[in-house]
Amino acid sequence: MMKLHRQSYSITQATQHPTRGITNQGEKRLAYWSAGDPQSDSVVVCVHGLLRHSRDFDEIAQALASSHYVVCPDLPGRGLSDPLDAASDYHPERYLQALAPLLAKFQQRSIHWVGTSLGGLLGMALAAQPKSVIRTLVLNDIGPELPQVALQRIADYIDAPQFDNLAQVEEFLRQTYLSYEGLTDQQWQRLARYGSKPSGEGGLVLHYDPLIADNTKASRAQTIELWDLWQAIEQPCLLVQGLASDLLTPDIVARMQQQRPDLKLLQREGIGHAPSLMLPQEVEAVVQFIREQS
Repeated sequence: MMKLHRQSYSITQATQHPTRGITNQGEKRLAYWSAGDPQSDSVVVCVHGLLRHSRDFDEIAQALASSHYVVCPDLPGRGLSDPLDAASDYHPERYLQALAPLLAKFQQRSIHWVGTSLGGLLGMALAAQPKSVIRTLVLNDIGPELPQVALQRIADYIDAPQFDNLAQVEEFLRQTYLSYEGLTDQQWQRLARYGSKPSGEGGLVLHYDPLIADNTKASRAQTIELWDLWQAIEQPCLLVQGLASDLLTPDIVARMQQQRPDLKLLQREGIGHAPSLMLPQEVEAVVQFIREQS
């Protein structure tokens, strides 16, 4: 059973109920789901992609809960976490600030980071820091280079559609997330349920702040390169690649392997950006890697 928590960015004490604190950006709360023993010495933090949410990691959390404490936050403006005040606030540095109080709980423990897309970028930023709290890194279809063509594609699909019911949400997700092929009907229904919210007009909308789309569209002009970050990372790393991905291309993977010959690689045939990490083969690979490093 996964438990829901909400916490302020500015506090470090876990609570079962919503709590608030003040940051220099105002009062904002971060929600996260957890599974497993909170006292475990081994913590797994799973962070989702740009428009996703914490329930993307239910399968991994369930698989690891017997041996690890698994924490899956909603980034600001997604899921049950508070939205930020302006489109320009939605950037990696602000996300890391929001995550800092949560990570501070685990300073004396081993943290294994599982990050899809944006979540992987945040993991790389943390892993590259001197004396990083990150022990191992799982990167799901993300590397230290973001091709402009992929950024443009992402910007093109992140408008905020309206839906009449959950069935329409589910159908939209099935058509949009083609890389999730192979999920069961039950999994799609879960993603629709947790990935939508009432619109206030009698219908449903996707469970993220529309301002995220505005900021993403404003930052799609050119390829982003973060190779210096990758060179600074020494932790064991598993890279999951969708072989049809336009965000993590074969050339990028080859360069990553050249710089890190010990990089472990799981390739998913016919899958684009990004593999769901919900299918048995993907879950098994992630769980095995983390347990080997624990």
